[in-house]
Amino acid sequence: MKRILCLILALLLLAGCSSDPAAPKTTEIPPDTEENGIIPVSEPERTEQKPDHFGLCYVAEYGFNPYSCLCITNRPILSLVYEGLFAINGSFEPEPVLCRQFAVSEDGRRYLFTICPDAAFSDSSPVTAEDVVASLEAARGSDYYGSRFSRVYAFTAESEKTVSITLRDPYENLPLLLDVPIVKKGTAEDPRPIGSGPYAFSRGSKPGLYRCRAWWQNRGAPVEFDTIQLTAEKNPTEIRDSFEFGDTSLVCVDLNAPTAVGYRCDYELWDCPTTAMVYLGFNFSAGMFVNETFRAGVTHLIDRSEILTICKGFAEPACLPCAPASPLYDEELAKGYDYDPSAFARVKGKANISPEYVGTLLVCSADPTLVEIAHRISDMFTRAGVRVEVSAVDYETYHYRLSAGQFDCFLGETRLSANFDLSEFFRLYGSLSFGGIRSEGMEGLCADALENSGNCYELYRNVMERGCICPLLFKSYAVMAGRGMIASLQPAVDSVFHLPGGRSLADAGADYEVLSISPAQEQTGETGETTETEP
Repeated sequence: MKRILCLILALLLLAGCSSDPAAPKTTEIPPDTEENGIIPVSEPERTEQKPDHFGLCYVAEYGFNPYSCLCITNRPILSLVYEGLFAINGSFEPEPVLCRQFAVSEDGRRYLFTICPDAAFSDSSPVTAEDVVASLEAARGSDYYGSRFSRVYAFTAESEKTVSITLRDPYENLPLLLDVPIVKKGTAEDPRPIGSGPYAFSRGSKPGLYRCRAWWQNRGAPVEFDTIQLTAEKNPTEIRDSFEFGDTSLVCVDLNAPTAVGYRCDYELWDCPTTAMVYLGFNFSAGMFVNETFRAGVTHLIDRSEILTICKGFAEPACLPCAPASPLYDEELAKGYDYDPSAFARVKGKANISPEYVGTLLVCSADPTLVEIAHRISDMFTRAGVRVEVSAVDYETYHYRLSAGQFDCFLGETRLSANFDLSEFFRLYGSLSFGGIRSEGMEGLCADALENSGNCYELYRNVMERGCICPLLFKSYAVMAGRGMIASLQPAVDSVFHLPGGRSLADAGADYEVLSISPAQEQTGETGETTETEP
């Protein structure tokens, strides 16, 4: 197949030559005849053929366990095999999947979830409350999902099909955190746990997927093939080549990653928004950004549209610490913190920054895109009459200097949860708490926003007015598929094969009162969510 494709590409290049430089770039392939040296192929033209197979690639070292796999390449496979109580769509809204209905107590500290009565795993066993509890506990102990459950007191199987989640603090949007893959109890630590999705892993040593004919959902699968071949690749170049030669039909990639490679073939492209925020952090204890007014004014210095040109189109500018696609993002509020050189000039004049002082912008040298962004920001400071030099250092040195406060400002990237909880910036020993940003008052505003999303406005306003951080952009992934391979797709970061037309949150929601809940007796550990990686 690769030899045929190479021959066709060669013919396309020859046919594309034109003596008229103004002529449109069209290609015509001469008919296949024995006279022109090409043996006719009996099948119809490839562009009109229905695809005869569907393939996905994976990186073997990351595996297929949904709780430990941190590789972007592998996660499209996981979204075909596993389902959660909810799925998060591209607008960062929860959609019920395994959850038939849910209710919340009046104080917002207890949720009750009822599992769909027909929900079943690929081995035909029913999905039970014990399966859900075991899966959520496995997720709570993982790097990928761990920090989102830091405020959970207990997961409890109330009955065969009913699960309760008891919280230490009130939550309004707990379903936003429950897109966690549900696997059969006893398999959570297996290399390929049993899931309830439209496909399952084939038996045997060579990985592959087969369609579950008895899939419990009464709707079409996102892929119209009974089997999906899985091909192991080692690095982004091999993944790209596998896609361009047709062995792989769909890929999800971070084109801004340090290891990213270019794709040269014809494909259909979808933008997949993420919760990965790139931002400027500041040193509150020493240096030029001790002045709160000056810190807060930096947002007006940053021309985010200029920075966006570095990101190959796969990012969205953000003036608030929330993805613009989320309903929590307030466009009117954001306008007050956009690019405005005159506003920065005013705060600079009041801050009395010495022209002799040279600030340090710390960035990790392992990511060339972030280094380039840092240099662009340094140039913006220079044009505004402020001296800030970039210090690009290796990963270990970067984190040491962050912890030691050896910077004036730094360029950071973090993956937030879908409810855009900012608590890790402000709590004691928070995983994002650098440079003296720790604040009980701000931590309280975070808790208020979790209890009632209407309080997000006040939280975001305080973040920006106090210059806690300066959000720059939220990254997107690229989902590419061969033409005709996918009929309909609305990808989300952990649900690449997300199907449109599912149930809405209102279809499953209801209010009810529950018995009073005893206060939490102990605190659980908390781990930071880890960003996915390219191989």
